[in-house]
Amino acid sequence: MSFELLPPELRTDERFDAVFDGDRGPGTPDPSVKTPRSPDAHRAQHGAADRADRDGRDDAHPDVASDGDGPSRRAWYAHPVPWVAVAVAVAFAGSVAFTASMEDARPVDVTALSGGIRPLEAPPAPRWSVPVAPGTEVVPAVGAVVTVADELTAYAVEDGSVLWRSDPLGERVTCLPGPGRPAREVVVCATSTGWREQAARLTVVRSTTGETLGERTVATAGRLSVAPIGATDVVRAWWRAGEVVLVREDAVTGEVRWERTLPHDGLRSGGDVVLDVRRGVVDVLAPGVAAAVTEDGHSLVEDDVWTIVRLQDGRYVGNEYGRGTATVFTAEGDPAFRITGRVLEAPLSDGSAPGVLVTNSLGSVVGVDAATGSELWSLPGTGLRAVARVDGRIVVQTDSSYRSVDVRTGEEAWTLDLEDGGPWPVLTDGESLFVTERRRDGTGLVSFALADGTVDWRWTLPDDTYDVVAVEGRLFLLGVDRLTAVS
Repeated sequence: MSFELLPPELRTDERFDAVFDGDRGPGTPDPSVKTPRSPDAHRAQHGAADRADRDGRDDAHPDVASDGDGPSRRAWYAHPVPWVAVAVAVAFAGSVAFTASMEDARPVDVTALSGGIRPLEAPPAPRWSVPVAPGTEVVPAVGAVVTVADELTAYAVEDGSVLWRSDPLGERVTCLPGPGRPAREVVVCATSTGWREQAARLTVVRSTTGETLGERTVATAGRLSVAPIGATDVVRAWWRAGEVVLVREDAVTGEVRWERTLPHDGLRSGGDVVLDVRRGVVDVLAPGVAAAVTEDGHSLVEDDVWTIVRLQDGRYVGNEYGRGTATVFTAEGDPAFRITGRVLEAPLSDGSAPGVLVTNSLGSVVGVDAATGSELWSLPGTGLRAVARVDGRIVVQTDSSYRSVDVRTGEEAWTLDLEDGGPWPVLTDGESLFVTERRRDGTGLVSFALADGTVDWRWTLPDDTYDVVAVEGRLFLLGVDRLTAVS
């Protein structure tokens, strides 16, 4: 097995080959896909239902005598069939009403996701700024943005006041969660201590106070082999006897939640292991090793490079690198069925219209039934990646062009062409999208409405800006020597 070793930030939808398998119709099970595991292992035990007093029912509704000598007939209201039909009709109507209410609801607050921010003024302006050393990184904390240097310094997102400072951490430190990710209860910092970064000292700091909760030395495999998961856990990977060991453990105590061993392909072992945890899936990538694992340790795929995310209903869907088909997995991690095309799952999604998956297939954007994989609609035109899915519409991007499509009907709502796309991720407040655009007068931030694609404003960024991140719902610009909060 050979593959291109990609860091997580480069493993995006655009890097999948646009090669599609046209021999298999949408929704048709692939014979190479293993069948789901027996449901007996996952079936819940149900109690016995209460039975009605049959004698009392018969006394209340006595049989009506027949005209002849044959058996008596029950009155229509005593016969079960009409009432079953009524019950089915009521249940169906209730199901339709429930589905409609779910379709219209916004079950997820997109402003709380990675890339979600509070509404910005038009146009925005600097709110406060603090000096930082060149090359400073930032991590999110509860109510604060934290700069990473020899020590951690937490600034209140509201006014920039210093909330806390950590104990010294030393050099070559990497702290998590990364920029743009949601804040967690703890900040985890890994300081390399071993040869070729095969060991690290983990320092765990309380996100709200800066208190050091614990330190321990652990085996690692490079700077990207530790990643936060859940509120207070980490996943960690290292090499042992030619295999990659992957564990989820308590960040402070090291108590193991689960452990997996991933064998390599026999060609080469060793080297850095890259872990990436996002949207319900742990991705593992190393020389000779590739895998995707659920957050509770169940294997989704091994030996191939995939991009898999968890759906709102608990199932998973993913694209295999270099293939033109996507696979839908059960909530237990078993492959269920394949669909033609690459699934376009937006990182900023409120979960609306959950019954439809959107794919990029053969030069068209296609909607497919999320339960069966059958095609519902097809819209000509490309969409290399999805950037947002809000209120039943999905916004897909191709280079510097954006188009909004109704997920339920496939109707195109609007299109927008920018001069040239910028380098930073798309942000949203649930009403507008904020993207960067390269122009002749410099790189700027553009806001346009999700409802109709109208450009609300453009704002030129300071020349020394090298990163734009969202922390705790606020927008921050990281420059060469300053961290600036934007209103």
